[in-house]
Amino acid sequence: MFPESCKKFLKPWIPRSLRGAYHRLRGRPIGHILNQRDDYPQLKQVGIEELFPGIGSLAARLPLIATNGEDSSPLPPRELAVLGAICLYCKPRRVFEIGTYQGGSTLVIALNTPEDTVVYTLDLDASARQTHKHGLGTGGFPQFEVGSHYRGSPVQSKVRQLLGNSATYNFEPFLNSMNLVLVDADHTYEFVQKDTRTALALLAPLGIILWDDYIWTEGNPECAGVTRSLNELARSRKLFQIEGTRLAFYRAGGG
Repeated sequence: MFPESCKKFLKPWIPRSLRGAYHRLRGRPIGHILNQRDDYPQLKQVGIEELFPGIGSLAARLPLIATNGEDSSPLPPRELAVLGAICLYCKPRRVFEIGTYQGGSTLVIALNTPEDTVVYTLDLDASARQTHKHGLGTGGFPQFEVGSHYRGSPVQSKVRQLLGNSATYNFEPFLNSMNLVLVDADHTYEFVQKDTRTALALLAPLGIILWDDYIWTEGNPECAGVTRSLNELARSRKLFQIEGTRLAFYRAGGG
């Protein structure tokens, strides 16, 4: 049922406290979760060197705190290395991250961008977590400090922590100005659709969007929402999957 390209990737991202809602959802027929062909990967896989010639020689900074293998929610080390290398290569001055969590990817972005880069990152306020309606139900989030990984680091001053729901947040001050956008929030279809529209609106000319979890596994079928959303977008825009990762890629003006 699940293609080999999906099976070989990493652990489910679902936090332990959300797994009850997930398993209730899994108790329904799989057709209620997975819809059709668009729920399976279709994007062309492209090597990182093809997208960014010469990037393989760059050495991204990866702090140990961001590569902790005990938590399956953040980007895994290989993807963090790709993210860091892209930042070194492209030198974005304005970055927007939709979905901070503990800020591991935020820290990698801040460490690998120019000194004058500003990194905006958005996550829910802790006070709203247990009443927030998400793709798997309501509440159920683990206890964590938003952005704890970058706080106290030498690059903390580059980060602007924003709090709010990405589905309703006012992005007006940031439109058409971001050189890099990372989308890694709610992975269910309706939420990914909204965050993707936001990401496209945030982009400056020639800006880049990266989405995490384009590849899903049997353990996290809700991530098929990322897959389906991007497969649909690829009918009108040129998107790629970065080979060897779960990351999807788009460059404004790239077709």
